[in-house]
Amino acid sequence: MYAEVAVNVPVRTTFHYEIPPQLAGRLRPGHLVRVSFGTADQPGIVLALLQSSPIEQTKPIKELLDSTPVLGPAHIQTARWLSETTLAPLGACLWLFLPPGIAGRSDVRISLTEAGKWIVGRSPEALDDLDEDAQFLIRLLARRDALYGRQMNQAMAGKDWARATEALLRHELARREVVLSPPVVQPRRVRTARLAIPAERIDHIATRLGRENRRASVLEVLLASPEQTASVASVCQAAGCTENVLREMAREGDITLTPRARWLELTMPTDAMAARLAAGDYDRVPQQKETLAAFVPAGGVLPSDEVPSGIARTLLEKGLLRASEQSAQASLDRRYRLPDGQPDQAAIMARLIALRNGIKPLSVLRLLAREGEAVQVDWIFAQTDTRLPLLRELAEEGLIVLGEADDWRDPLAGRDYAPTVAPPFTPDQQAAWEQLQRHLDALRWEEVSPAVDEPHVFLLHGVTGSGKTEVYLRAVEYTLAHGRQAIVLVPEIALTPQAVSRFASRFPGQVAVVHSDLSRGERFDTWRRARAGELSVIVGTRSALFTPLPDLGLIVLDEEHDGSYKQSPSFPPPYYHARDTAIELARRTRGTVILGSATPSLESMYAAERGYFQRIVLPVRVAGRYGQPLRLGESRDSLALYSPVGGDHTLTIDLPDVAIVDMREELKAGNMSMFSRPLQKALDETLAQGQQAILFLNRRGAASYVFCRDCGFVARCPRCDMPLTYSEVTEALRCHHCGYRQPVLHQCPNCQGRRIRHFGAGTETVQTALGELFPNARSIRWDRDTASRHRDHDAILTRFAARDADVLIGTQMISKGLDLPDVTLVGVLNADLGLALPDFRAQERTFQLLTQVVGRAGRREQPGVGIIQTYRPDESAIQAAARHDYSAFYQGEIARRRDLAYPPFRRLARLLIQHHNASLAQREAERAGLILRERIRFLGLDATSIIGPAPCFFGKLEGMYRWHVMVRSPDPRIVFDGLDLAKGWYLDLDPLEVL
Repeated sequence: MYAEVAVNVPVRTTFHYEIPPQLAGRLRPGHLVRVSFGTADQPGIVLALLQSSPIEQTKPIKELLDSTPVLGPAHIQTARWLSETTLAPLGACLWLFLPPGIAGRSDVRISLTEAGKWIVGRSPEALDDLDEDAQFLIRLLARRDALYGRQMNQAMAGKDWARATEALLRHELARREVVLSPPVVQPRRVRTARLAIPAERIDHIATRLGRENRRASVLEVLLASPEQTASVASVCQAAGCTENVLREMAREGDITLTPRARWLELTMPTDAMAARLAAGDYDRVPQQKETLAAFVPAGGVLPSDEVPSGIARTLLEKGLLRASEQSAQASLDRRYRLPDGQPDQAAIMARLIALRNGIKPLSVLRLLAREGEAVQVDWIFAQTDTRLPLLRELAEEGLIVLGEADDWRDPLAGRDYAPTVAPPFTPDQQAAWEQLQRHLDALRWEEVSPAVDEPHVFLLHGVTGSGKTEVYLRAVEYTLAHGRQAIVLVPEIALTPQAVSRFASRFPGQVAVVHSDLSRGERFDTWRRARAGELSVIVGTRSALFTPLPDLGLIVLDEEHDGSYKQSPSFPPPYYHARDTAIELARRTRGTVILGSATPSLESMYAAERGYFQRIVLPVRVAGRYGQPLRLGESRDSLALYSPVGGDHTLTIDLPDVAIVDMREELKAGNMSMFSRPLQKALDETLAQGQQAILFLNRRGAASYVFCRDCGFVARCPRCDMPLTYSEVTEALRCHHCGYRQPVLHQCPNCQGRRIRHFGAGTETVQTALGELFPNARSIRWDRDTASRHRDHDAILTRFAARDADVLIGTQMISKGLDLPDVTLVGVLNADLGLALPDFRAQERTFQLLTQVVGRAGRREQPGVGIIQTYRPDESAIQAAARHDYSAFYQGEIARRRDLAYPPFRRLARLLIQHHNASLAQREAERAGLILRERIRFLGLDATSIIGPAPCFFGKLEGMYRWHVMVRSPDPRIVFDGLDLAKGWYLDLDPLEVL
């Protein structure tokens, strides 16, 4: 038997390996294996099992790395499709479905030979012939044994360890092996404990827990004795203690001690003695008579110390008395006895447990009995103030069982989401849901009824605030009810807290989040739980699409128009679009795709018009139910839907009124502020009414660029050739693309002039200007400077939703999908930015951005207002956005695209060429253009044309000069299929941006 295996290397072909006997019958498609590839070991994924191999000589598979397949058939098929459609290596497409770090990577392992060890230990002077780096390396290897290449990078930072290694190899002092390094991420295991005995036995053994204690043994001996009393000697013997222990216990009140006593007793009955005394038998010895007379009323027995010793001795000799002795006695103290004299078992048990220090072990056993299952020992420690040695003692005694279990690294752990119930649908929502439900039902019965002949993709076109999310929730609920799983995608990490809150509140304990800001461990554990079928709903950004759910029935792309769904350079290939990949994946799993947006992409709307998608329209906004206030969910994380309280009717509201302000007229009127007069008035009214506002700025930092007014010099990033912006917080100039920063300029480096000015406005500047106009207004910024981590987004959103700020100032991330009910005003400060960019999608992006951001206003009962400030008020995109008129914009833009033969009427491919040398970048681009023109001529592709080569709009980024060549064709894959891309060439089919 043979296996077709894909390796994550930059080739599109697969490879064939022999299945060794130890893996025969165990190997399945989707398994992760270790194979020999070239001179190194590599991880690979089994794609298929074959009876024969197309090549004669094959290597055996070395090892099965995971007993459970990492991919299912649908994932493998989708990866093949992705490789074919993006012309990306198959391995790279398959690895999208794996969490980072699960498979090791090829690495080099350096170790000393026996000769190397001998020289270091016995003849170090021989190392003088080596250079400094080689000497450092050989001593490092002697201290730390073998090292991997990744370890050498850290241990010899700043040194050329590769050259030093070659020197040691030449002298046969070291050996080099190419190996597969261990996985970077591993399951996290934790120690657990569970009860090993029946819970009802705990009370029976409670007094035996803890350490041996002689005092406790004394109490147990007395408890078992008749009347709970015994001689001191017998107690000491049985308990294995000395009389000192008993005396100490007596002082502490645990027992009562009766000292040893000697008795004298008449040898005849007392009545007989009384008769003889009366008869005068002892009158001649009056002292003896008096003594004998004392015995009669005492019952014939007196303590020896009450009888004179001389007389006692005489009476003993005469046989009239006999002596007896009673040993010292010990008995339970009265505090351990009930009123009727019986022992108090509960009090004695408590004392025994305390004496043996059994309180902690008993608390452990009782805790485990309450839990009824294995629990983490850390939690036992916290609840019982115990430590691991005690648990080990209990395990040795057979009372508990210590084990290990997976500790899931869950980014949602510790968060509480208040459960919510579904509100009633509006008529439009009901109609949308019925159409979806018919399709879902048809899919359910496809195996026993005719196959579904309608598209499995639904374009849910709903205006902002129309209740699209509630339709998603109902579709997910229906999918889960039929035993299948769902993936919900959002375009930005900033939106995941709100989305997670909505779905986790509706489906408690079934939701996980996936995005790139999670730790490797969190992503790995979520991936494992999903693969095992323990999760039902995955919420996240585009990478969440590749979570290996076993029975994927529904995929939702919210804000489907957003460009974040496309992976493009400088990310590694494949350069896929999540929308297209979701459609293919759902086709393979018999699933359904919902594409939701208030401003669908032109490609999606065009596909719906041609019948490839089913279009559903939600034309009106939904607020709540008539006559009742709205309240936020109880959970602090519940920032999602506002739940109407009472009532049966749904309240629909109008879209916000939007005014376009011509900033040219503002300048003519003498208003030099960044806030137009209408916006200032609207802000004043909004704040006075206790409502909230959003100010949208499509840039970051405090200034768009810093320049010299004397010579015109503009401060630019040396790595990206982009203007640096000034940040007041850090008091530095920063590049917001690569992160480069430098001190603030006080003197022009070009002309040495000192008239340095900051031109433009950023979020910091807007916040300062707002504070000057409205000193009492509380504002908060939300951009990539204030929210560099995914938790920062959640914190900012929570603060604003909790009314800790009146005005939210932000960049593009605030325009997407936020539901903030107290926002009644949205001000767009610079609507023009982006319209003049050399990108055929500039108009579409501007329309979508403006429509989405003004749609944040007035999403509940209070009417909303939007104000768009612009220097180009007549632009069609701005006019259509102000009217919320998607249809008008679409008709105009689709006609323009048809005339220009741009997508969706023709497809584009972009070949990006990057080089650190400007002239070489241009030369490579010109060479690429010649190659592509020759291929088009040779293939006879008359409907294919080339645009360029030309420098990119962003001509230099992160130290790399950038050129590109565009191919416009009905199918640009034909041009590039089989073409080996040179180093620094990046092929992006169907690019979303060409800057």
